[in-house]
Amino acid sequence: MTPRKELFIKIQKALADNIPELELVDLQRKQFSNPEKGYPTYWTAALISISKIDWETMVENKQEGACTVEITLYCKDGWLDQHFGTGDAEHGLIEVDLIDKIVENLQFLEGDYFRVLELSDESSGDESDEIMTYTLTFTTNIYRRINPKYKRVSLTINQPNN
Repeated sequence: MTPRKELFIKIQKALADNIPELELVDLQRKQFSNPEKGYPTYWTAALISISKIDWETMVENKQEGACTVEITLYCKDGWLDQHFGTGDAEHGLIEVDLIDKIVENLQFLEGDYFRVLELSDESSGDESDEIMTYTLTFTTNIYRRINPKYKRVSLTINQPNN
């Protein structure tokens, strides 16, 4: 398994298993970016993006990378209810609870190929008039082995006959 795959799978499992309010936990494939094609039928989604890895080559055919992971929460309902006519029993703040749950489940998550995830940034943005977005940015260090530049070969030395 590659570090990127392990990172995605562990994050997806942590969110899907522990936050039942999320209808979709998937890789970010711009599912909500084109309203002309129609949005997915899921209105509460967390999409995972492994957005940047700064690799450094280490000794013994290893690489270490500083990795940035973004979790974007997409919701139709919530704190934007005053703008879009939606509503919930939590005064439009149920998404704040979802954001906190996401952080609780991912902060200090670690795997075989990556160190602990740490929250480094949060930002909100509007994807469209119908869906609100909130992005949580985590950082971690990831590790992998690479193919060696040189291969071991056996040499035999033939002595000249005198």
